[in-house]
Amino acid sequence: MNEKETFYNDKNNCKVPFTHIEDKITDPTLKKIDEIYGAADILSIENAKKHERNLWLLSAFGTIITLLFLLYDEAELHLLIFGCIIIIVGVYQFYKLAERHDCHRKYIQYRVLAETLRLQYYLSKADVKHQVTDILPWFIKKGIPWINEILLELPTKTGEKKLIINCWIRNQLKYHQNALVRSTHKKERDNRITRIVLTVTIATYFIALIFEIYMLTIPSGEITSYTLSYSLNNLQHWGIMVGLTPTDMFRSILKIVIGTMSAATLFTGSYYGKMSLSNTIDDHRRMAILYEKAEQDIVQNEGVEDEELIIKLAREFLIENSTWYSYQSKNTPDLTIE
Repeated sequence: MNEKETFYNDKNNCKVPFTHIEDKITDPTLKKIDEIYGAADILSIENAKKHERNLWLLSAFGTIITLLFLLYDEAELHLLIFGCIIIIVGVYQFYKLAERHDCHRKYIQYRVLAETLRLQYYLSKADVKHQVTDILPWFIKKGIPWINEILLELPTKTGEKKLIINCWIRNQLKYHQNALVRSTHKKERDNRITRIVLTVTIATYFIALIFEIYMLTIPSGEITSYTLSYSLNNLQHWGIMVGLTPTDMFRSILKIVIGTMSAATLFTGSYYGKMSLSNTIDDHRRMAILYEKAEQDIVQNEGVEDEELIIKLAREFLIENSTWYSYQSKNTPDLTIE
């Protein structure tokens, strides 16, 4: 089954109600475009959710494996090696399952299809001469040829020109402004976690430095604090770090903390890094400015929607869409274990 057939099969099997570009569409041409758009849109959304879940789980399990190995190595919890092996096998099976379900490809390719269909809807409604297939970037035509095939199969002429400033330009302006806020919040959350991890890591290194300097001043080279020694020795009653001196136990704890912070960094890099938030934020900011300018040009032109302006906007729309597809294509789920 090729990618085009897979899409139509997914469309027929989809149980979630399709979305619509507009409500109460009566034109047969626009209804047909809207039907395929609704399927592509909701399928892309559903696969995006699965893809994000896969990224989160793979990142989380990779971090857990790192933490378990640290406890196995530094805390002398030797039985945890079995836990590491079990999780590694489980994560590998989950990774292969994610590959088989093809969520990432479907998410980004169905999104490109949905956006090109939405653009065709607007061009058809405005009754412009050019169609999406005429201005589709070469990158998309050759990279995802089945999308162009679907576009060529659809009717495009309505024979009636209608205004699209509200349903396209203003709606897209509002969308990109809101999406910019959401993406910025995600980026700030990622930066906040990174700062916390960095702060704890640096603090732990300073504690380790002070501890080692303190050890150099003690002739025996062992912890002399009764309270600290008693607390560390109590860990051995739980089978943790059995046979180690309090000094070695404290060093091991410091290593585990530093390693855990590295594991947290691994998680944020594997999860948030796969979202290309910096690129997404830049895209939303640029497109918001573009639609704002287009709106101003139409208002200044006394509400006349010049066909040249519409085609220019359509080209920028497709360029942004193909650029998004390009960098999102690299964000496939990876099995990362450190």
